[in-house]
Amino acid sequence: MIAAIEWIPAGRANPTPSKYEYSRAEQEFLEKVQAGELGEEEANDEEWEDVDDDDASEQQEEVEVPAVDPESLPADLRMDDYSDDEDGEDKVGGLLVGKDAEMMFDAAEAADDDDDIDSHDDDDSEDEDDLADVPDTREFTPLDLEGLHAMGIGGSTGKGSGGDNEGYTLEDLQNMTMNNDDLNEEEEDEEEDEDDIDDIKIRDQDALILVAKAEEDFASLEINVFDTEYNNLYVHHDIPLPSFPLCLALGSVVGSYQSNENNGISAGNYVAIGSFEPGIEIWNLDVMNALEPTLVLGGMDTRGSEEEWMRMQMPVSTSANGGGKKKKQKKKNKKKDTAGGLREGSHTDAVMSLSWNTVHQQVLASGSADGTVKLWDCTHSTSGKKGDYIRPSATLTHHTDKVQSLAWHPSEGTLLATGGYDRRVCLADARSTDSQSVKTAKLLADCEAIAWDPHNQQYLTVASEDGVVQCWDVRKFGGDPVWSMIAHEYGGVSDISYNAHVPGMLLTCSIDKTVALWDTLNPSPKPTPCGSKDMNVGRLHSVSCYPSSPWLLACGGSGNEIAIWDVEGEDSIQNRFGGRTSGDANVATSNIEEEEPDVDFEAVMAAGDDQATSKALEGMNKSKKKKGKKGKKVHKRK
Repeated sequence: MIAAIEWIPAGRANPTPSKYEYSRAEQEFLEKVQAGELGEEEANDEEWEDVDDDDASEQQEEVEVPAVDPESLPADLRMDDYSDDEDGEDKVGGLLVGKDAEMMFDAAEAADDDDDIDSHDDDDSEDEDDLADVPDTREFTPLDLEGLHAMGIGGSTGKGSGGDNEGYTLEDLQNMTMNNDDLNEEEEDEEEDEDDIDDIKIRDQDALILVAKAEEDFASLEINVFDTEYNNLYVHHDIPLPSFPLCLALGSVVGSYQSNENNGISAGNYVAIGSFEPGIEIWNLDVMNALEPTLVLGGMDTRGSEEEWMRMQMPVSTSANGGGKKKKQKKKNKKKDTAGGLREGSHTDAVMSLSWNTVHQQVLASGSADGTVKLWDCTHSTSGKKGDYIRPSATLTHHTDKVQSLAWHPSEGTLLATGGYDRRVCLADARSTDSQSVKTAKLLADCEAIAWDPHNQQYLTVASEDGVVQCWDVRKFGGDPVWSMIAHEYGGVSDISYNAHVPGMLLTCSIDKTVALWDTLNPSPKPTPCGSKDMNVGRLHSVSCYPSSPWLLACGGSGNEIAIWDVEGEDSIQNRFGGRTSGDANVATSNIEEEEPDVDFEAVMAAGDDQATSKALEGMNKSKKKKGKKGKKVHKRK
């Protein structure tokens, strides 16, 4: 099943992703090795002690070997009597000639006669034994070394590596062949490396889709590539996840444990993943074989496992005299602060929603089944009793049930919209944790999804479980919605998404297996339906528009497959939205933007300042009255 889908904007991903990245524990271990800190720990007498007497039987004591007189040994065991003298031996072209050559000749001749010897009777063997004492008087023709040199085997061409009197020896020729083979292997390796780099390289026409999915007992995060030129879709790489994913959010700035010139702050291509576990994992999408997340916000305290891994990497200590005496770590009577349980400030239940702030890019908001909303600064870690890690900057408790969805305002970095199973959608000011400053609107069913209109940023759209989609003007939040419609009669609405390039284009998906398009430009009394399509991938749970192209959308659900819909070829959709792309000079939303006054969200959401809120709303109403009748036609159909 696919729980969430998100497009990665073009240009964010590294065109040549790396294959591996050191984890925090590995990086700390390498730093200690380079600093020589491990040796100091091992030399500390308080940390180590000799093995107890009870374990003495397990040690291997040193055994002194008595001296042996070589004269008392048999002749074939007297190693000192063997001579290393190579007199009478010469090397010609890497071949050893002389006595060893004669010995090898005798050994070969003896091997050929083995069969004949076995066939002789006992009397013949006794006669041969009698001849063993007869000296060998055979003569061999001496080797003509000068002739071999003349043929260039050991010759005098002056091209050898040993001097002017040497030529190309057999050893030289063999080395030449081996070097040639090595060169061929290096060329093949370089070609293979180039092929590997070409396979993983992300091209300009590639669109990346992030998919959080699960198959029975296996959960993963897939980075899919859609080739817009040839319409090919394939998995570039995937990341195994420890728990079933529920939501994800893209970000670009996190705190790094690796030292760099930015004071430990790293910018890149990151994703935050919420699951049934209370922790939030942040992964680097530009690392193909990632084994651990870059950061973990909340969740279980893993200090104990990290310290255990560090201890296992330490080399075995040896005694100063080189005796190889084993030691073991001393068990201290003082109990250490054992790690375990949840980290301080962590969620206590599943993380159901995430949103990364686009203004303050290091800030992440999370909503949980425990009914709380937490704000995290992903670049700032604090010290505490349970270690040094990132703790939440603020915790909001204005919901009384599970927080299903949340979204930061696209341009106001302190305004956060949240929706939960308490059938309320709320606007919170991140600068205040006071629940009384939160603005609330009621729903008829549980909230399923929230989205801000990127072209009219004062509009907040909310989808609920009963299939109803409503839109509020946040300047008059809490009253009647601007428009309301039933998007899907059967199964409710599971997700919504606005097109960032086409004003007024809204997408909805449902467990009825369809994606529907709506025109919200002049919603009077409700948006205009522009068609729907069965995507043939099961019940849909997530839908998303490609932020770098106006006509691509993707969705996924229970079928465990993603579907991509290119609406550029749909005539009915092009007839309605074709002239509205953000590149056109005459965008249809220009009138709305002129008629609507500038929104002072900070004044509207001033925490605890009712006068500031009333003054801001009064100013907006006065500007509307000055518009006269023209302002009343904003939401009427033309």
